[in-house]
Formats: sequence, C-alpha cells, structure tokens
Amino acid sequence: MKSLTLQDITLKKIWQMLLVVLIPFISVTGVSAVPYNLRLPLIYAVGIGFVVVFLLTDIRLEFNMLTVSALLILAYLGISMLYSYDPSATIRLFLLYACSFTLFFIDLPQSYYTKIITIIYVICSVIAFSILISSVIENCMLRYFSFIVNPLHTSEVTRLINKELAIGSYSGFAREKAEAAYIMNVGIAVVLSRYFSDGKLAKKDIFMLIVFLAALMLTGKRMLFLVAIVALAVFMLISNVKSKAFKTLCIIIIALCALFVVIMFVPKIANIFDRFLDQDNVETIGNRDFLWKYMLMMASEYPAFGAGFGSYNQYSYDHGLEIGGDKWSYNGHNCYLQVFAELGVAGSIIFSIFVILAFVYTVKAIKKFRSERDSVYMCYFSLYIQILIIVYSVTGNPVYSRQIVFIWFFSIGMVLYLNRKNKNTEQLPNKYKLRRRSI
Repeated sequence: MKSLTLQDITLKKIWQMLLVVLIPFISVTGVSAVPYNLRLPLIYAVGIGFVVVFLLTDIRLEFNMLTVSALLILAYLGISMLYSYDPSATIRLFLLYACSFTLFFIDLPQSYYTKIITIIYVICSVIAFSILISSVIENCMLRYFSFIVNPLHTSEVTRLINKELAIGSYSGFAREKAEAAYIMNVGIAVVLSRYFSDGKLAKKDIFMLIVFLAALMLTGKRMLFLVAIVALAVFMLISNVKSKAFKTLCIIIIALCALFVVIMFVPKIANIFDRFLDQDNVETIGNRDFLWKYMLMMASEYPAFGAGFGSYNQYSYDHGLEIGGDKWSYNGHNCYLQVFAELGVAGSIIFSIFVILAFVYTVKAIKKFRSERDSVYMCYFSLYIQILIIVYSVTGNPVYSRQIVFIWFFSIGMVLYLNRKNKNTEQLPNKYKLRRRSI
C-alpha cells in the first residue's frame, strides 16, 4: 500500500513539473517555426498525459455547472463531426478542446500555478523588449534574430515580416502582430492582477506596464489594445482596492505621460492612433466585413445545429471566397457570428452558457478570496484572459486559436482548483483544521 502511494506521488510530481514547463511554452511563445510546430503535439501530449495520470493516481473528476457545460460543448462537437461540412476541421477542434478540457481537473499545488504565471510573465517580458528593439533597429528581427523568427529561412516568413514592417507594425520574437498583441495582453494581465490583488504596484511593475503597453501599441492591433482598457475598467468595478479610482487614475496618468515621452523618441508607437482615426478602416473593421457575409449565408442554411465547428473556411471557399486564387484559411474574424453559423442555435446556447458561467464563477471567486493574496491574484489573471476572449472575439479568432483556447481553459481551471481546495478545506473536521493550522 505504501509503495503504491509513493509511486503515485512520484508520477504525479513528474506530471506537475512537466505542466509548469509545457503550459507557458504552449501559451505564449509566439508563432515562429519551433513553438508553432511543437504546439499541437504538446497540446495532445497534455491531454494524453492527463489520462495516464488520472488512471494511475488519485486525481478525481469533480463536476459542477461550469464543467458540465464544457462537457456538453465537447459532446456537441463530437456529435457534429458526423454531419459537419468539414469533418476534418471539426475533429481537429474537438481534439483541441478535449485536451484543453483536462486543464479543468489537473491537481497542481497552488505554488505551481503561480510559478506557471511567473514563467508566462518572463516570456511575455522578453517578447515585449524584442518588439521595442525591433521598432528602433531597422529590420532587427530578420537581420539579427532570424534563428528565432525564421530559423528555416523561408521566403514566405520573410515576406510576411516585411509586410508588417511596411505598415509600421512590429511583432518581435512573436513573429506575427496579432500574436504579439495577444502575448502583450497576457503580460498586462499579470501586472494588473498583481496590482488589484496587492492594492499597490512596485516600481518595476509600473515600468513593465509601460513596456507592455508600448509594445502592444507598436503591434497596431486596435481591438487587442481595447482589451486592456476594458479589463482595467472591469477590474476597477469589482475590486476592493481602497481609493481605487484615485490610484488607478494616477497609474494611468503616469503611464500616459511615459508613453508620450516614449512616442517622442519612437514615433511609430503613434501608428495605432492613426488606425483608430481611419474612418474607412474602422467602418469595415479592418476590411473584415467581406468575410462575415459567408457566415450569414452559412447561418441561414444551417440555422438549428450549424454546419460543424471549424467548417467556415471550407464553406466560404466553396461559395466563392478566394484570396489570390487560394483557399481562405484564417476563419471569419468574428467568433460570435462564426460560432452561431457553425454550431447553430442549439450549440451557440451551450457555448454562451459556458462563457457566461465561467465569467460569473470567476467574479464570485474574486469576492470569495479577497483576503487571500495568491488566490485572488490567480482569479484576476483568469478574469483578464476571459475578458480578452470576449472582447477580441468581435474581430478576431480566439476560440479557434490553439494557444488562446489552451490558456483560456487553463485560467478557468485555476479558479476551479481554488474552489475545490476551499470546498475540501471546509469539509475537513474541526479537529483536523486546528491541527493543520498548528503545523
């Protein structure tokens, strides 16, 4: 009996240490060749690893309304594979969501969760500085860091990077501007979570907030810039930071002053404001409106149960959407419309319930764990990621992006873990609780 328990603990420890490395690598390392090609196999490895550890250790599956709603999404995707317009795409997304779903039940010590966030923060910081450097050194990434952004030296990657540079957008080591903007938001999520859990920001955190915001602006991604503003507003509404309005206003003023100083030396940062003021570009949502008509066509043709998750690209191609004679493969850039078209009324309701439950569940957890610094820190981080999904879905594809779905489910899984831990503590006998406090 003892030998089996020790063996189980050893296996679990190995699994836990692997997750500390794998989760940051999958989530925020960008889309250059190495992380991009390893990402999907590692996501599958996380899913398979969880099944193995679940079978051989004492990990339990505890369900509530939130996890049941996620399970219903998986069941719906599984069934939709049978009638999907593009079964192969639906299968790929089903596997992505199934592997990410296991993150709801991983049994990590709380210190491991904070270590994962710390590693994520370090990676985000490195990429942020790479963006700033690339904005002041001409063709910096291709000239000095091609072994990171283009290790295979492909002409297509070179063309894409040069295309971004031509319009004044910079992505650094992330290699693509939307990916870079998403990663900067994750970095901002860590800094803001520290502030709203501690009630104060250290000087280094203020500095890094300015770095992340400047790097985010250099990507030129408007909607992802708005994510940070919306998240800050939501955090202010629900936090218990004393004089939060005054303190937050001071931070904003300091950050804006610093940004204006930076703009004086790096004028390219101001490009994002030019895009906001470009009326034609705003009205067409960055020329995405031509993509949306195919989603409306799909929704009208498959209203009840949809055409199958991930089938938009094939459907739009078959109905005339071509880019340079090639198939469009970058989804519809509006998750609300695309999910409705692909899952129909029935699936969209289930998906919406999951998103709403996760958000409400996290806000309640923030209120519940107000007095526990590390716990509320994790909750704020989770809430920021969920706000990113909700806001960015208007013009982006976050629910179809492997790394974003993965960190989304991981962040929700952290909150589920905290509630499980709290529930188990409450159920302990009083005698054991007293003895535990004395240890």
